[in-house]
Amino acid sequence: MKKFIIIFLVIFSIFSCQNSESEKYIKIENEAINDIILEMTNFEEMKRLNKWNNEKLELYIVSELDTSSVWLDKPKGYTTEINGIKLSEKNITLNKEEYENELAEYRKEKQLFINLKNGKIKTRNLNYNFLNEKLNIHLIETEKIEKLESFSTKENEFGYLFISRIIFNRNFTKGYLHFDFFCGNGCAWDNNIEIKKINGKWKITEYFSGGIA
Repeated sequence: MKKFIIIFLVIFSIFSCQNSESEKYIKIENEAINDIILEMTNFEEMKRLNKWNNEKLELYIVSELDTSSVWLDKPKGYTTEINGIKLSEKNITLNKEEYENELAEYRKEKQLFINLKNGKIKTRNLNYNFLNEKLNIHLIETEKIEKLESFSTKENEFGYLFISRIIFNRNFTKGYLHFDFFCGNGCAWDNNIEIKKINGKWKITEYFSGGIA
């Protein structure tokens, strides 16, 4: 079974980004991003928690789709002792099994996202008019982001969204990408994600490595 998964991942990596600079690829990439903006920013939950009214908020998307933001956290090992006292063989075995499962997941994720890290897919600038009935979306240049002292938000501002290029499969039915969202001081999260096209719309179908500030 593991051998089959490895073969599948190798085949996926071969075909995933072969036309990443083509008009078709970029068109689908733009449409996919447009479809998943509310999911990446967890808009509905944020609206409920903040008790926002129906007025549109301002969202800033960084205009460069990068390849460097993807990160993977490799498992460090498993615990065999605590404070110099060796654990029971049962606990060591359980810890080892947990570590091996985490390592297998890490290797799977690494293979899925490898083309964002090895230069096979290139950074590009967004030039797209995003449409969303709940947000006013603006593109902001990387240079302006770098000059910001913080990601604090003003009234009616939702936050700042950083997005990587998307690695698509050959038939453009599945993709992988990374995003970071900053919604104010002490409010941020990021994830490596899988997306699929379902009933004509792109949806997030799996979350991998990530964290919440």
